[in-house]
Amino acid sequence: MRIDKILYLLPLATSILFAQSTTTGKEVFVKNCSKCHSTILGVSNDGGYDNNYITPAPYISDLVKKLKSETKSKEEFGKFIKEYIKNPEKRKSIYGKVAIKKFGLMPSLKGVIGDEEKSLLIDYLYTLDRENLKTEEKKSIKESDPREKLFTKNCSKCHSTILGVSNDGGYDNNYITPAPYISDLVKKLKSETKSKEEFGKFIKEYIKNPEKRKSIYGKVAIKKFGLMPSLKGALRDDEIVELTEYLYERY
Repeated sequence: MRIDKILYLLPLATSILFAQSTTTGKEVFVKNCSKCHSTILGVSNDGGYDNNYITPAPYISDLVKKLKSETKSKEEFGKFIKEYIKNPEKRKSIYGKVAIKKFGLMPSLKGVIGDEEKSLLIDYLYTLDRENLKTEEKKSIKESDPREKLFTKNCSKCHSTILGVSNDGGYDNNYITPAPYISDLVKKLKSETKSKEEFGKFIKEYIKNPEKRKSIYGKVAIKKFGLMPSLKGALRDDEIVELTEYLYERY
């Protein structure tokens, strides 16, 4: 081959290799899996809260946790995913008959994802839960945290901490709470406020005097859930501060 042709093709080959090397596991997931396996439940396309917004396959975090519990190592975890996305079968399903009846079998991705992309996807999924756990550890929130009792007593009946898990431990995203999922609510409120002080001020005012105009979710949520009942007198000011700090740090 002539040297001028080699020099011409070299930048093209380099750009192709570079493009392939910059692909991440998250990008593979978003492109091939996220349409069905949602990372957030209860958030509609317009950004409002609507827990009628249900995904057509199990929530990815729950799926990963369950698959980890069914496999004994990262190698087995990866082997299962590689085999299942190529040839999904009823007998292989980790969720059993209930999930198959509700969701049906996922379509085969044979030929859609290359071997390198599969490896990236497996690495991403396997560390997905671990990353969340590391974040929680950094926040140093323990189950015995006394502030959690304030949330459990006053808020958890409506604001669930887990969506999509049925009483028998299986996946059932018809399990719907009467108010926004607490993790989504806190994340949205954080995005609407600029500091921990503003976050706390909003909660203190809203739980005492909830009003339509104050809602961070707008008309859709008000129509679906109605206004939350006032907690005026149910919590002391110092307890509200503790509750606020717990929510801000926990989520």
